[in-house]
Amino acid sequence: SYKANASSQGVFELRLKSFMNRMGKDFEGHCCSGYRTASGKCSGLCSTKFRVCLKHYQATIDPSQECTFGEEVTPILGTNNVLVKSASPIQFPLDFKWPGTFSLIIEAWHENNKSSGLISRMATQQELDAGSDWTHGVHQEQNTKLEYEYRIQCSNHYYGKDCDTLCRPRNDQFGHYTCDENGNKICLNGWQKDPNNS
Repeated sequence: SYKANASSQGVFELRLKSFMNRMGKDFEGHCCSGYRTASGKCSGLCSTKFRVCLKHYQATIDPSQECTFGEEVTPILGTNNVLVKSASPIQFPLDFKWPGTFSLIIEAWHENNKSSGLISRMATQQELDAGSDWTHGVHQEQNTKLEYEYRIQCSNHYYGKDCDTLCRPRNDQFGHYTCDENGNKICLNGWQKDPNNS
């Protein structure tokens, strides 16, 4: 389970799984490097990094607006075909009640010492409750394919589909209880709920 900093109620986790860029071209159809061969493929490779932007639900997603829930840019992870083996997902701590909806933008960028340019952009709006299951996504464009997965995990002591139920087990003058998987307080043996203070 995710050990967040004290202010975080949950965390949005994103795993980039794989990216394929068949022709080695950027968003506008230009070669990232090298020249276009007779087959239409580029002789050079793209140096591929990713930008991930997580923000509030927008009916029409504007990629230039602020990433209200967080933004992450990876180092260069590979060339035309990237298989991401790294186990650790990109994490966006959430220090608020999860609204249940979000917008997600994943961009692939080419970057070398001469140039940088957009290769592909995936933008989606989704509904999602907190839980341990990963949601898989695939974004296919004419020459590129991106596979990714995401989930929301509540931080320690936070529960519920929007990570806003707080239950911290205790056994002292303020209470004698543990918590069930929904964050309900379960009295320790020999104690009962105070009817005046549910």
